Amino acid sequence: MASRQFSSTSFRIGTTFAVVGLLALASCGGDDSASSADTSVSSTEAIATTEAPVTETNAPEPTDAPVVAPTWETVDAPSDCMCADGSAFHFYVREASPTKVLFYLEGGGACFSAEMCKPGSGTYSETISPVSKLEDSPGIFDFANPENPFADYSVVYVPYCTGDVHAGNTTKDYGNGVVTQHKGFVNASNALDTMIERFPDTTQLVVAGSSAGSFPTPVFAALAGDQLPNADLKVFADSSGAIPDAMGFVIGNWGTLETLPDWPELVGVTVDQFTPAYTFIKAAEHNPKIRFARHDFAFDSVLSSFARMAGLSPDDLVSVMRTNEAKVEATGVNVANWISPGDDHTIAVRDEFYTEEMNGVRFVDWFTAFMNDSPEADNYCVDCAG
Repeated sequence: MASRQFSSTSFRIGTTFAVVGLLALASCGGDDSASSADTSVSSTEAIATTEAPVTETNAPEPTDAPVVAPTWETVDAPSDCMCADGSAFHFYVREASPTKVLFYLEGGGACFSAEMCKPGSGTYSETISPVSKLEDSPGIFDFANPENPFADYSVVYVPYCTGDVHAGNTTKDYGNGVVTQHKGFVNASNALDTMIERFPDTTQLVVAGSSAGSFPTPVFAALAGDQLPNADLKVFADSSGAIPDAMGFVIGNWGTLETLPDWPELVGVTVDQFTPAYTFIKAAEHNPKIRFARHDFAFDSVLSSFARMAGLSPDDLVSVMRTNEAKVEATGVNVANWISPGDDHTIAVRDEFYTEEMNGVRFVDWFTAFMNDSPEADNYCVDCAG
């Protein structure tokens, strides 16, 4: 199938690691072994030793080395990667831990018609977010926050500019002069391959995404697991729980079925079957090691808007969320679920990641417990209108 044809060999970045975090282990004091030096030296020798001038050759080496903070690096992707308008694509890497990695898929709407996909429609992100957005970002990219469970993680950040929830590989002519490059899967696959090249010793991998980026997180986690069989795998899907099953026709516009890996679990899958719940179920069947968590807002205004665009009723999104959850867990796949009141959208890259509290539980504590393999109970809003 098409999923592996976008291998990393076409744009191998290199395998040299910048050993950033180890600088923090430099000694904060002098060498303790000095206290055990031979005390039998003669007084003459002692005087000679103490009066010896300090030169460049015998000056003591400093024991406190500066800590170099990880920085964001821009990685240019090969020519088969591109945004919706055909412009060049790139992604970002932040090297910190060589064994703990966050692979993040950015959100930013979607398009599946001439009206929605035309330039300037406002229904999806058409350009790549600048790296400065990450340097000042709150939530899980606030690496200075001591409560951030990803504080010491390396990160591969996949921007979104294709309108296809990182799941497309086709050139779609919608008519009226609107031709869209739905190459989201190509882009994200190249970033995933780069991650595996740069961090081959990964033991803890979290595949996360917000909004449009959260939809394919189970599939990319399972793809990563195929190449990192010893890694602990987790998925955090932020704000896609209310996407209904009746969205198969949208997937068809993006060439998504042609991108799916050749897993036995996906043999015979149709567009109508490829639903949000289905991605969790089939990813878990392929790799039972994956652990899943989701966060949603009960009356998510963005998902309500897209439901209307697709000709679906946006009423009672909570029921859609709970129905999707039930479908997944009926197969024996456990998903840690959190549904907040109100109509906000996404939490991962917001200050609310640390401040949200519901039913006496802070979200950051709940999520950290999930990360530590000691998940707390699902947490659902009581007064979901907020």
